[in-house]
Amino acid sequence: MASSAFQSFVERNQYILRQLGYMLAALIGFFLIVILLLKWFTHHGEHRELPDYTGEFLDIAMEEAEDQSFRMSVVDSIFIVGKNGGIILSQTPIAGSLVKRKRTIYVTVTKSKPDEISSGRLPILYGKSYERKSRELKNGFELSSKIVDYEFDAGPEDYVLAVLYNGDTIVSATERKTDVMIEKGAVLEFVLSKSTGAQLSMPNMVCKTYSEALFLARSLNLFIRDDLQEGENKFEAFVHAQIPSFSPDAKVVMGDTILLTLKPTKPDFCVDETSEEAGDQNNDE
Repeated sequence: MASSAFQSFVERNQYILRQLGYMLAALIGFFLIVILLLKWFTHHGEHRELPDYTGEFLDIAMEEAEDQSFRMSVVDSIFIVGKNGGIILSQTPIAGSLVKRKRTIYVTVTKSKPDEISSGRLPILYGKSYERKSRELKNGFELSSKIVDYEFDAGPEDYVLAVLYNGDTIVSATERKTDVMIEKGAVLEFVLSKSTGAQLSMPNMVCKTYSEALFLARSLNLFIRDDLQEGENKFEAFVHAQIPSFSPDAKVVMGDTILLTLKPTKPDFCVDETSEEAGDQNNDE
């Protein structure tokens, strides 16, 4: 009974049901076409492995990326000493990532021209430890340091007396230039202090005992050598000659060595200081 009623309903509404079927089929077809078009335009679900562009020159890498249907954009540039400009240092996404076509790759590249630093930004250098300041310049400013000379100074050794850049003195005891532009990666040249090298009047060590000569040499920051044979008691010996020899106008450089000729007895030509003092007293009387 129900079957006959349904059959009768269908027969009476055949036209309407046929039209509804056409509409449903058209609607399904429309959605299928839209999905296919979206997939074609967006390449939905199509991924490819991203190549490694690091180490390549930017212009070459951009051509390669375009051939792979990728875009490339520079987001930062860094100067690195010893590297040419335009070399890719890093990329995002990283190499090996699965990405869609038309994906933008963001890269950091090297600069061809170094950044510059004003000399006024440098730390105080004069009178400071070279070892400590050279590390500070390297770590904080990417500047290298080179020792080019030493000069005598009464202060500690290896302390900064002058700094030069491209042959121009930018730091010394009397000035500190603040408007010199220094390239990152450049080399600053340093003049450091040393405890030797000052000119002194040549001391007269002849007629003195070795102990007296040694004390005098140490007080003047000089070194002495002697020709006394091994085993002899040099501390009781007397100086008979010295090289360089003494004269009122003779000079010696601090840190130099004086060669002494030593003998067990005092030279005959030496004046007895006791007799000389007694003579001076008689003359005063």
